[in-house]
Amino acid sequence: MDEATENIQMKGVPVSQSSVIESRSFDFIPEQERHGNVMNQVQLWFMMNATLITLFTGAVGPLYKLDLPWTLAAIVIGTVFGTLFQAFHGAQGPRMGLPQMIQSRVQFGSRGAIIPLLAAMLCNFGFAVFFIQTGAQSFVDVTRISHPSLVQIAFGITAMAIATIGYRLVLRFEKFASYATLINLVLLTIAASVVLPIRSMLSQHHFALVPFLAQFGAAATYQIAIAPIVSDYTRYLPTRTRGSAVSAAVFCGTSVSAIWLESLGAALSVAFPNTDVIASIRHLGDSFGFGLGVATMIVAAVSCLITCAITLYSGTVALLSAAEAFRPLKSTVSLRAFTIVCGGALAIAAVLLMPPNILDSFSAFLSILGYFLIPWTAVNLTDYYFVRRGIYSISDIMQSNGGMYGRWNEAGIISYAFGFLAMIPFFSTSLYTGPFAILLDKADIAFSVGLFISATIYVALMRNFDREVEFARVSSSALNTINDPAIHGINASSEKLTDAVTPYV
Repeated sequence: MDEATENIQMKGVPVSQSSVIESRSFDFIPEQERHGNVMNQVQLWFMMNATLITLFTGAVGPLYKLDLPWTLAAIVIGTVFGTLFQAFHGAQGPRMGLPQMIQSRVQFGSRGAIIPLLAAMLCNFGFAVFFIQTGAQSFVDVTRISHPSLVQIAFGITAMAIATIGYRLVLRFEKFASYATLINLVLLTIAASVVLPIRSMLSQHHFALVPFLAQFGAAATYQIAIAPIVSDYTRYLPTRTRGSAVSAAVFCGTSVSAIWLESLGAALSVAFPNTDVIASIRHLGDSFGFGLGVATMIVAAVSCLITCAITLYSGTVALLSAAEAFRPLKSTVSLRAFTIVCGGALAIAAVLLMPPNILDSFSAFLSILGYFLIPWTAVNLTDYYFVRRGIYSISDIMQSNGGMYGRWNEAGIISYAFGFLAMIPFFSTSLYTGPFAILLDKADIAFSVGLFISATIYVALMRNFDREVEFARVSSSALNTINDPAIHGINASSEKLTDAVTPYV
């Protein structure tokens, strides 16, 4: 046994995956615990968007009376644009071995990152509410159970159990569920071509800028909203996995399922403008026959269950990452399980206590929380790819005081604040609509404003950053990314420091 491994064991950090339940949460994943491959990531991220909730995003264009061809164009362009950001985040996982949001300590400081961390936590637990409600309703539609509240409780508890067991179980579920979902989507697409007047709907062409921007913004924002959780799962890939391959896997997985389901949602909204989109897809399956309507609800329930587990997992990681900056915590199974149970219980309670008519306002609340994450993704990616170029001291990031990065980083905080403030006039939700959004007939382009302003200000504030001095400090740390061949193009056999570490947990 080498000295580094011995030191890790002395600190109480597991060095194997013999335990069924995952022990990690906000901490670094050592090389000996890395596993999985790029194909696993394609399946994982394909399933991330393969839920009934995604259908609603494709209904924005028809809601604004945009015809189907231009709605589909806006869906594709918006999805591609938004997915690029989450895909670039995906490459950070194997390189750094850290969950997504704790990486923000570099740009904001260990305590300065509290706002994006809490926003990510609230968004994840909030989305769990929708997944519990939608998944349980899909199950009730099939079984006709007379007590839906019991189904909601059972659904939430099952999601908590999957999240507690952790990443390996999620991958296994995703592997099989992705095949069932793919088959279901192919059949639904065939059904749409048979049942719906697709040719007639595609023959109408009338471009309108505001509806197009509304659909583009909805599709792009829906994808950017996934960015805060990407590295939570890609961090388990072996360090030598090429960053470009990881980004491609994330991009292909999420964009394909998003475009596919949003396009179905758009077609259903045009064909049945006065019908709920979820009821429409059940009707489409029933009209086609062969039990497709029932099968779609079953697949939908499973998809929501898995995605709910993912959001509970990532919400827990974000919460513990925020708390650890104020009080050093030891990553343990019991701590992660306790946090998941607390968060999951609150999500179940919200589903049971909130009247159905409040869910629209709650959805708007989650949208506003999502706005808090847009300046973060701009600052984080700008720093990783253009300022520090992927060279970080992992040991310093994991220190509660931020190590060389400090507790507060003015450049990141200022860039974030100005980006967020610039977005406010462009907000478009049922709770608040900004003056510029009103001029655009409530089309939501706030994300583009936040991305541009935050990235531009951060580059300006970091123009005097002495890269060589910091890189020298990083090279002397126990664990760093300075010898990463994927970032710097050096030979993959070059000496690496990631296996010989001084533990920081």
